[in-house]
Amino acid sequence: MTHRGVVTPVSDAIRKPGVNRVVMEESMMVSELLDKLNLSADHVVLVDGKQVQADFVLKKDDNVVVLPKIAGG
Repeated sequence: MTHRGVVTPVSDAIRKPGVNRVVMEESMMVSELLDKLNLSADHVVLVDGKQVQADFVLKKDDNVVVLPKIAGG
């Protein structure tokens, strides 16, 4: 069986008013971006669809999505 459809990037799926768009002039670490956005380090950060750690160095053309950690059970 073949399924056809459109894959929507996570950032498009959750985009709503109030979402920040940041243009970086130079590379920075994920931790620096979180500081710039006044977000705590306990957020999940995806770069081009892959989860990265706080010491990951972001480049100008990276597509970054920051999500809060969700817990439950």
